[in-house]
Amino acid sequence: MKRRIRELLRRRRIRKLRRPVPVSSRRRFVAQGVGFLTTGMALVGSRLARGTPRVREKYLPPVRPPSASQDDAEFRAQCIRCGLCGTVCENGCIKFYGLDEPQHGVGTPHLDVRRRSCTLCMRCTAICPTGALRKIEDDLTVIADTVRMGTAVVDSDRCLSYLGRVCGYCHDACPLPERAIRLVAPAKPVVIEEGCVGCGRCVELCPQNPTAIDVWRDLPRLAREA
Repeated sequence: MKRRIRELLRRRRIRKLRRPVPVSSRRRFVAQGVGFLTTGMALVGSRLARGTPRVREKYLPPVRPPSASQDDAEFRAQCIRCGLCGTVCENGCIKFYGLDEPQHGVGTPHLDVRRRSCTLCMRCTAICPTGALRKIEDDLTVIADTVRMGTAVVDSDRCLSYLGRVCGYCHDACPLPERAIRLVAPAKPVVIEEGCVGCGRCVELCPQNPTAIDVWRDLPRLAREA
């Protein structure tokens, strides 16, 4: 009798295991999984935020793609992290912040002009679906009048021309020579703040290492704090 009861119970357990999971249960499982994943990502982000350096010599706002708002908080609020701007970038200069850089907005685009500069193709402004990047006509005159990604800054302590050697690479690389940068004898570069769009061509092609020129955002405020 006991053996019979045990056999019936065993068969019932097998049938129960083989029974298909109801759709509602599967949906609940997926929803719970998404919830756990979201919570885990939030914990990782907060952990990485605590692990970032606590002491920084100077906070330099990131160089964003053309036509991004000068208010970086406003830009981060408008950007949906879709990544489309990076897929159409002509020079592949648009990069995206990762989980280890939450202070700049995880997944938001930025330019590392020391590696690759902006060619001012304006493709990123045409594809942005939210207006975080405003559409700008692919015309150099229009671009020169409207784009302000940052301002090039020359470090005279590293610049070859200021150290007694003739260089001039930054001037030759600039898409707006004489409007954004000019040379004074003997080939010393002087950036014209009002005309510089911050494309970073001068930075990418500077022969010095580290570079003797860089692009800064919000130059007047940084100059006051220096």
